[in-house]
Amino acid sequence: MTIVLPPGPRAPAAWQTIAWMARPAAFLRRVHESFGDPATIRTYWTEEPMVLFSAPDAVREIFRLDPAIAPAGQSWEFLRQFAGPYSILLLDGEQHLAERRLMQIPFHGERMRALAPIVAELAERELSTWSGRVVALERMRHLTLEIILRVVFGASGDHERAQLRDAIEGALATVRSLPWVLAMALVQRDLGPRSPWGRFRVAVEHFDALLFDLLARRREHPGDDSVLAMLLEQRDESGNGPTGRHVRDQLVALLVGGHDSSAASLAWAFERLARSPEVQARLREGDPAYLDAVVKEVLRARPALSIAPRRLLEPVRIAGRSLPADVQVAACIWLAMRREDLWSDAGAFSPQRWLEGSQPNPMSWIPFGGGVRRCAGAPFAEMEMREVLRAAADLTLRPVRREPERTKRSMLVLTPHRGAEVLVG
Repeated sequence: MTIVLPPGPRAPAAWQTIAWMARPAAFLRRVHESFGDPATIRTYWTEEPMVLFSAPDAVREIFRLDPAIAPAGQSWEFLRQFAGPYSILLLDGEQHLAERRLMQIPFHGERMRALAPIVAELAERELSTWSGRVVALERMRHLTLEIILRVVFGASGDHERAQLRDAIEGALATVRSLPWVLAMALVQRDLGPRSPWGRFRVAVEHFDALLFDLLARRREHPGDDSVLAMLLEQRDESGNGPTGRHVRDQLVALLVGGHDSSAASLAWAFERLARSPEVQARLREGDPAYLDAVVKEVLRARPALSIAPRRLLEPVRIAGRSLPADVQVAACIWLAMRREDLWSDAGAFSPQRWLEGSQPNPMSWIPFGGGVRRCAGAPFAEMEMREVLRAAADLTLRPVRREPERTKRSMLVLTPHRGAEVLVG
């Protein structure tokens, strides 16, 4: 019996890929308006067709799929060259759960609360320099990377931080570029140092050399309170510590999850606040509940991630629909949080919605994914947003242009297409 996939765009995969990369929000909106829920898209992002779901019950079913039948790690296989074989992004089942437990340790309870003053200090230092026209995405990338270098890597010296910063930005610059990412998607092999994959490989090798040198020095001189120090203290059942490659892949997972995605969310926060003077005024009052509402609304209205995919190894039924093996299924984060039937005035930026009325269905607010794959660093990401926005409360922000910024894809995340241009002062 042949299983027919849900309807979707008939445009060639190449055109869908370009729309997926260049105008992701508009593409997803058109797909939903034209074909409903679920819908099937075909891009070079994955080899298989991808079926998008956004209704809460279907999202819940996807998050509960057995990883033996629907592994999530295989959906991110294209990240292997950078993320590495031990990355939580690529693992599934018991291996994934074991890594998740280890990586959650630094970001919960007293340990995470102890990091808040460091984040606040770095945010205040960054925002004190803002005046006139500011491209928030650029500045937030600098800030979130500085936070990672201090908090995660424990890089304290200026020279050490500068070396790591340059290496990280060198590795990420390629995959942030739309032409390069499209070329990497279309030509998925290394054709030498001038090819997209070759250039990326060289940058990753340079980054790895610096990182392994850092690990060797930290093993020789332990003692700081960074996340890296905690990772190096891990021991297995036999009392053995982690290999350098293992720790390296854990650090890269934290970097991938905590740098560009956090910077994108913060950039969207400034883009939204610049167009919402009444929200700025409320933030200046210093109400912690309202600050939390602003963070939640930014993550809802402008999520940094668009999908939480799984690759089907066996046929399954989701929301009453039979789906075959060898397709991707995805909880569409962007659609779930912008459906008019789930959110009143879904397109509006309204933090007040979180302070009045009934709370939303938990499967319709999923900025960090869900189930066992929910981002392990989500508590830290929300704390980071609170501290940055608290530090920004005294700024007066205005948009450079009247029209809101549309979304574009930068590597895995959705960013403001002009970088969140704001006027300060």
